[in-house]
Amino acid sequence: MNWLKRKIQQLSDKLNADEDLAFKNEPDTVTGNTAPSAPVKQTAPDNIEELKEITIGAITRAIKMLGYGNTVVSGLTFHSRFADSAVENVGLQALMKDADFVKQIKRTLKSKGIHYKDDLLVEVLHQSELTDKVTKIADGIGVEVLTPTEISRKIKARVVATEGITWEPEYILEPTGKPYFIGRCKDPKIDNGPKIHNDIAFVGIEEKDEEQYKINNYVSRSHAYIVFDKEIGAYKLYRSKFLNNPAHKIKIYNTGLGDFSGASLTQPAVPHVLRSGDAICFNDKVVLEFYVVS
Repeated sequence: MNWLKRKIQQLSDKLNADEDLAFKNEPDTVTGNTAPSAPVKQTAPDNIEELKEITIGAITRAIKMLGYGNTVVSGLTFHSRFADSAVENVGLQALMKDADFVKQIKRTLKSKGIHYKDDLLVEVLHQSELTDKVTKIADGIGVEVLTPTEISRKIKARVVATEGITWEPEYILEPTGKPYFIGRCKDPKIDNGPKIHNDIAFVGIEEKDEEQYKINNYVSRSHAYIVFDKEIGAYKLYRSKFLNNPAHKIKIYNTGLGDFSGASLTQPAVPHVLRSGDAICFNDKVVLEFYVVS
């Protein structure tokens, strides 16, 4: 455990670097006056309990910026500049597996008048680019306190075609509230309507006249769109308002969750709340699969 003691000592030294050092006032043997002696040397931490105290201290500083009232803490993310195999991360990983540490965090939040979710999220991000932008624990390690709004900002999704061929091998969706339009061709012209842009575009036979792309004819030029709902913290799938032909089908299955019958999307104003693993079927032929990216 010597290496862990050294790393904990580094954390402790960094955490206390900007605080006043302890001095003892001792009589001067020549003048008789009292003068500050050399600073008292910090003793080396002996175990993981001291790392807990250092980390809890950083969390306490972080939640001061939240204030009181209706603030709710949904989780804590520890950001590390180091790779997951680095010794600097071993102590943090040990804390994540310690149930008493999570209980101690909750006690700290409660003592400060901060509400929190019972299923508090606690995670470590290795090689994080945000390490220097969150509350510092030590050089290369910091902690971020997350509210429900901040949690929702982090929910990305991945969409990939398993039947049919899209222009890109996969599409990453951001929780910005921007609608992601799905259809055939990148920039098709709608009959008796405008020219639109599809964010998730199937290769149209109009764009590449090859046999392999004929399956994409089962997708309308404007078939559906996906948008993130900040109120519920989830992505929703809508039927396109340009999809006037009721014969065009949109059906969603999730066999991983035991949903084999599927849900049909028939009205533009009535969305389907997407779940990770949902298979979105267009006219029973072309399939997009939807996954939440943690």
